[in-house]
Amino acid sequence: MARHDGENDLGVWSEFGTVAGMVAGRTAEDVTEDAPGDVLTGFGDRPDLDGLPDVTVGASVAQAAIALAPPEGYDNEVDADGDGTLDDATYLGRGDGGVDILVDVNGDGSVDFVGTDLDLDNRVDYADYDKDRDGVFEKRMFDDDGDGFLDRAEWLGESS
Repeated sequence: MARHDGENDLGVWSEFGTVAGMVAGRTAEDVTEDAPGDVLTGFGDRPDLDGLPDVTVGASVAQAAIALAPPEGYDNEVDADGDGTLDDATYLGRGDGGVDILVDVNGDGSVDFVGTDLDLDNRVDYADYDKDRDGVFEKRMFDDDGDGFLDRAEWLGESS
């Protein structure tokens, strides 16, 4: 049996890998030389699943943040916890033209409230709540009559 002691020696499988690489390279050359026009993969265009602006490779965080900024002139304030004082909120633009309003209600560093203003009227159309502060949003409330007050609730999962 052959002995393989070198630091860069791949062992008995090194010859197999070399041959496999040569075969793959020649097969690729043969296919591309004989193919008329462009070779298609069959997967088609990448679908847009989230509706957010594309963040391309090499885009900076600042460029991505600008793409997610709320529309110019959007000025809203929110009392997410209902205590009568305005909460610090982060406003993010949405792909559909609306704005998401993110609030850390209890100050633990995690978002507990996400309000959505779809029509930019400075009123939350619906909001998701993490009621037990476990990172899972359990409750969604809706402003059905457009008066700025959330009227109806739906549980998104099991309530605690």
